Amino acid sequence: PLQGAGALFRIRLAGGSAPCAYLSPQDPRPLCHPAIDRALQLSEAGGPPHVKLTVEWDVSTKERLFGNIQEEVVQDAESVRLQQQAHRQQHSCTLDECFQLYTKEEQLAPDDAWRCPHCKVPQQGTVKLSLWTLPDILIIHLKRFRQVAEHRHKLTTLVRFPLRGLDMAPHVAQRGQAGGQLLGRWAPWQPPLCLPPSCPRDYLYDLYAVCNHHGSMQGGHYTAYCCNALDGRWYSYDDSRVEGVQEAEVSTRSAYILFYQRRNAVPAGAAGSSGRGEHPHLPTPPRHPGTPSPPPPGTRG
Repeated sequence: PLQGAGALFRIRLAGGSAPCAYLSPQDPRPLCHPAIDRALQLSEAGGPPHVKLTVEWDVSTKERLFGNIQEEVVQDAESVRLQQQAHRQQHSCTLDECFQLYTKEEQLAPDDAWRCPHCKVPQQGTVKLSLWTLPDILIIHLKRFRQVAEHRHKLTTLVRFPLRGLDMAPHVAQRGQAGGQLLGRWAPWQPPLCLPPSCPRDYLYDLYAVCNHHGSMQGGHYTAYCCNALDGRWYSYDDSRVEGVQEAEVSTRSAYILFYQRRNAVPAGAAGSSGRGEHPHLPTPPRHPGTPSPPPPGTRG
């Protein structure tokens, strides 16, 4: 601290509504200012509310204190780096949210209007995908790319998926039955009220393998996680290298294809197996899902 130095600098609010909103450096709480409150309310989206301040030094005083430095390198505080890192961090979602978006009703564009057969007037209708039946083996292929103009970019969003007890009931279309005939009535996110004998009655699935893709849209490498049906443990497969992994390591940003088996399905050749009674929820030992390797992300719909 310099005695009798007077005002060494001025603090100006940059980008605020007022072009020359100066704060008082001598104020013990200089940020308690109406201009700061207005700037916080008008702060841009992306990250927490923030303001930008500019310190305007008297040139002679600055040179006397710090020397004749033409370009000073200002190091950001650790809190600034943490906020920027949190803002750049990619978001995550659940597999359940992916199914909700996949089966969400969408409004067709005016260019896709269909002509009503009764009034002959183009109608801007809606389209919706629904799950009607479920297989014993459920293979989920995650869309790992984003189309921007003519370019495709790989997505590395973390999709959190359950290893056990994936409940598909909320995503199956509701159907009624009258006189032995199925009625085409859907009510999304509700389990079916009445199912024909051919439809599965158990909607719980257990994961037994994951195919991972590492790299970019131009190239990469495939690995796999598989659950051993005999000991119930998970293993990592990377070419000829096999090693055990913890269950918490199975769900990663590299997950590309998920392999689920319906819990009450009996695998072929497993009838009468003594190990089936010990591990009724585990499937038969799966093949390496990376052989043959699936195409890179974005090469198929």
